[in-house]
Amino acid sequence: MPNHRASYSDQSQKSVLRVWRDPSAAGGLNMAADEALARRSEETNSVLMRLYGWQPHTVSLGCFQKIDDFSRASFLAHWPVVRRPSGGGAIIHGTDVTYGLAVPSSHNWSKRTEDLYSAVHGALVQELNDRDLKARMVEVVRREQEQNFYCFNRRAFGDLVVEHPIASSDCGNCKILGSAQRRLSGVVLQHGTLLLHRNPQMQGEGSHPGLGDFLQSKAGSVSDVIEGWLQRLADQLGSQLIQEQGFSYTKDNEGIMRRTNRYETAAWLNRR
Repeated sequence: MPNHRASYSDQSQKSVLRVWRDPSAAGGLNMAADEALARRSEETNSVLMRLYGWQPHTVSLGCFQKIDDFSRASFLAHWPVVRRPSGGGAIIHGTDVTYGLAVPSSHNWSKRTEDLYSAVHGALVQELNDRDLKARMVEVVRREQEQNFYCFNRRAFGDLVVEHPIASSDCGNCKILGSAQRRLSGVVLQHGTLLLHRNPQMQGEGSHPGLGDFLQSKAGSVSDVIEGWLQRLADQLGSQLIQEQGFSYTKDNEGIMRRTNRYETAAWLNRR
């Protein structure tokens, strides 16, 4: 099934997955745009998704992480930081693509947490396996793996891990995609981060390889993989993939500005 680019207002089909490619932005604006996406999903009773990056490079904390844990990571003191509305561990953004996926409560994917994880992560597992990368979703989790400060040092049910193609690598099964959810009124918002490359600004336990570090030249590019992933996700929905022109939001929108300001307040960051 081919991809289609179309204006949101020009499409009347109900069975579609609408995807926006938004520009890289600061943490508060990114979180505000995801919240706005969730509200639009509820209002239109449709599955909506946006992909985006981060500028400047930013640390995002899970909704339930303690700010004291971030403060103890002194080498991150100079980094911008934002708290996500979804759970999970800390993520070092800048060499990744993040997605926000909003699913209305009327949709089957919103009923069970595992179903939405399996749909999104399973579509990428299929795409990677077809490109000769050994990828799988985590099924068994040790408790100590759930407590690490960094998201990509944790393992949770459904996390996507890949086996390094170089046998001598010490990476083993590396997590490259993790997601977390937040149930809002009338809609489920799922956040996920796909690591693309190892971040050159990080070392030690906060440094993790990404998709581009595993792909062999014959397997195609990162962009090819993402296109295939989106199409497979739409296929699982039984829907048409609509890649929207333009962006999912405008920065000068009153609602976006109000939400951005809230995510940038010390009260939100220090709430735990």
